[in-house]
Amino acid sequence: MRQRTSLSRHSPWLALVLLPLLVSCAGLPSRLGASSSFAVAVDGGTRLQQVAAASMQGLPESGFQLLPVATGALEARLALVERAERSLDLQYYEWHGDATGRYLIASLRRAAERGVRVRVLVDDLHSDSVDELLSGLAAFDNAEVRLFNPFVRRRGSQLWKLVSSLDDLSRVNHRMHNKMLVADNAFAVFGGRNIGDNYFMRAPDRNFIDLDIFAAGPVVPALSASFDTYWNSEYAYPIDLVMPAAAGRAERQAGFDRALGATSPPPPDLTVPPRYRPYMKVPADLDAGFVRLAAAHAELRADPLDKAAGTRLISRTGTVRGFVGEFTRAARTEAVSISPYFVPGDAGMETITMLGKRGVRMRVLTNSLAATDEPVVYAGYRRYIVPMLSSGLEVYELSPSLARQRARLGRFGDSMGMLHAKILVIDRARLFISSLNIDGRSERYNTELGVLIDSAELAEDVLEMLDFEGSSYALRLDATGEGIEWVSGSGEKQQVLTTEPETDAWLRFKSRLLGALLPENWL
Repeated sequence: MRQRTSLSRHSPWLALVLLPLLVSCAGLPSRLGASSSFAVAVDGGTRLQQVAAASMQGLPESGFQLLPVATGALEARLALVERAERSLDLQYYEWHGDATGRYLIASLRRAAERGVRVRVLVDDLHSDSVDELLSGLAAFDNAEVRLFNPFVRRRGSQLWKLVSSLDDLSRVNHRMHNKMLVADNAFAVFGGRNIGDNYFMRAPDRNFIDLDIFAAGPVVPALSASFDTYWNSEYAYPIDLVMPAAAGRAERQAGFDRALGATSPPPPDLTVPPRYRPYMKVPADLDAGFVRLAAAHAELRADPLDKAAGTRLISRTGTVRGFVGEFTRAARTEAVSISPYFVPGDAGMETITMLGKRGVRMRVLTNSLAATDEPVVYAGYRRYIVPMLSSGLEVYELSPSLARQRARLGRFGDSMGMLHAKILVIDRARLFISSLNIDGRSERYNTELGVLIDSAELAEDVLEMLDFEGSSYALRLDATGEGIEWVSGSGEKQQVLTTEPETDAWLRFKSRLLGALLPENWL
């Protein structure tokens, strides 16, 4: 299950109970040994660069293919790793030490052994389950691993990292939420998915509904440049500086092999509906020398690095969130938002109210309380539901049971579905795929990355894939105009509920209590 933990969200309780346990005064190590490096040239010298050029057919725009199927998104990543000849750059917020995370690390090791330069940049908040493997990977030639804004006192578990850094909150509360993979500076995958079983429909209990996009053309060097900025920044520490090696390279490599153990590729997905199979062809298309891509103008936006120093707590200027607000307010007919966490804040409500008065149709799909992995964030969102509905926003909440029954957004088996995609569609012509959640944490504390794509074709594809009515509850005001009703089904099968569906009293109480205690900008 995804843990979207922020230190600030838990610090009021941990500080009171556990602060006396702090026994270390260790500070950040020196970065003097961290050399700078940059993306490889695009000169047509690798097979992937040649396939990218052939796929774009000389067009000046970038090219894109949606990756809505979780197994296809994983296969696309693995295909790039296995076919890269010069470089692999990976930047992720979470990397789990489960089957998916371990197999990708094993694939990166094989790439490094055949001479590919591998650079892996991971935010340090959720790295505890994979620390040992990432450290071992860095012991191989051609492989480098860096941790973003690392915890330097207690390691071994996320709890110890958090507790030992409570007095360093102003620093460690800022995290890197960007997500991308770039191969040979030719093809890239970016979007909402982290690296772990539940992002690729491989977890037994809870799996995420998400969306990535496969890209070629000018947007790829732009992504590489963004990666270089973060990689060479003062916030990115070589893992050996954070976790000093106690053995030589040969011993570390042997330890890596023991820790990695046996890995196997993900099993093929035989349950993909025919309508989604065209999105599963990246490996075969790469081998054939041509990938079908939708050509479109694209604009990359990545948060400035100084956001990690706390310079953007008040002003949105220059941030991904500020950019989203600008092009959303320019909507003429329709604005559709898909976000697992949706806490609009005052500025967001101003936009919703303005668009409603202009007659723009507005829809949002977010997690229900039953589906979310962050009940406290749901409480922050819930206080906006009545004013949002009153302003004309159509609000839908994902139902885990309906999503499983419909199986349109994914084949969940016995697991529960949770929304994780971060998408905006404006006027059915512009599509924004990003790492950005619509909440205070993404706005103020996390660095984010997204790409605005001018493509009616891709925008329509995304809207067609979404299942607002079938897999979610439609929210509406009750007869008083002050209460909320959750509606599912239609006609004789319509059900109307007045409390959060598929939840018990304890979950509702916990959500509202914690939501009332924590400041909104921490959610």
